[in-house]
Amino acid sequence: MAVKIVKLGRYNPWWKGGQWITYDPDLSKIAVQERIPRKVISIENGEITLIRGVRRAGKSFYLKTLIESLVREVDDRLKVVYIPCDRFTRREVRGFIDELRRRRGDLYVFLDEITYLNGWRLLLKELGEEGITTVATGSNPVELKREAELLPGRGIEGNEYYFNPLNFREFARYMKPQLPDVSFGYSEPDVDGVFPWYEEIEGLFYAYLQTGGFPEVVLDLKKQGKVGEERYEEFIRLVLGEIAKSGKNEETAREILEAVLNLRGNRVDYVSIAREVGVSHPTVREYLSTLENARLIYTLETWDISRKRHAHRKEKKIVFQSPLIAMSLAVYLGEDPIEFLDKNIEWLVEGTVATHVIWHLEKPIIQEKHSFAGFYYDRTKECDLVIKEDGRFFGIEVKYGKVKRKNYPFPVIYLSKDELEEDTVPVSLYLYGLKKSGRSI
Repeated sequence: MAVKIVKLGRYNPWWKGGQWITYDPDLSKIAVQERIPRKVISIENGEITLIRGVRRAGKSFYLKTLIESLVREVDDRLKVVYIPCDRFTRREVRGFIDELRRRRGDLYVFLDEITYLNGWRLLLKELGEEGITTVATGSNPVELKREAELLPGRGIEGNEYYFNPLNFREFARYMKPQLPDVSFGYSEPDVDGVFPWYEEIEGLFYAYLQTGGFPEVVLDLKKQGKVGEERYEEFIRLVLGEIAKSGKNEETAREILEAVLNLRGNRVDYVSIAREVGVSHPTVREYLSTLENARLIYTLETWDISRKRHAHRKEKKIVFQSPLIAMSLAVYLGEDPIEFLDKNIEWLVEGTVATHVIWHLEKPIIQEKHSFAGFYYDRTKECDLVIKEDGRFFGIEVKYGKVKRKNYPFPVIYLSKDELEEDTVPVSLYLYGLKKSGRSI
């Protein structure tokens, strides 16, 4: 098959040498000193690396930073090829790779937005069998998650990553690099090395809630001191568009997201949401699963403490994976973003805590959210987040207002706005100390 490989030139400016970053459509937008640091992953020769996450989290920019480092190391820049898969067919992509291999030998192939290609799983399977070093991303994480699980033994094991928005620690250390480098585990928050900076960190936490950790929004806030409403509107339209590409009805997805927004963090069952939206409860379950795989929400199930497993028939709690998603929905529905944040800060903070603890622990395939996270309630009390580890439970109760202690059948830590005691830590200091897991970028 004849391929027009010259069409790739514009997307691979390093092939020309010189000051190629000036001409790169991604790297040229942000000065080196303004880049937000991200965890650097190693690219293993002959293996496939998968990176999945919500759109606008910075995956394309991240690929270009990996390429920037790689170009300095290789002896032939034409061996490094970047292909935006939303611009070409699978047949064209395969043709580009074959022709470049014929001309240059071994390649480093970066396939951005691979889930736009029909039959992309077969393409990855072929590249894995041929031992071609490949890094692939997808902004349709629903498709990427399902199909990646069908690729055992292709060099993917251990090379799959979540690409999340910035967590609060990353955000704060980018905004104020002089803050101390303190980290700890979710159940042992030693904040002695950071509480003298409480005022600075608490102020940054409020700013973080406005951005949800999405890099473009973070940069807007840093440069302009605010987030433009157009960002929120742009984001929710992108989210709904990605859901539609998953084969789901965009209107139904939007109505279910609105129903989740209106819950304000309260417990719910599928039947109640189905009644509100006007669909069946299996449809609600299916859509919520899609939204979770798309890295937009987490559905937390109730723990049956005595049986040490989830009680699937009991009520659920649904949290947004980023406060930006909730705020974008609110703006889409005509609300002012800052007024919405101020009125709803307690449950937005509660959801942010749940997300950060999950990001701190989760790893693709081997330790996903459903295996360790949930919540607990009985007739008189509820614990916002309960983590199961090594057969034991640990509770995290968020009290952004006044802390009220209760008796639970497991140890609990309380996260407050500004109280610091033996079992109580300010939530901003707690989140500042939580790193992402080793398999989360």
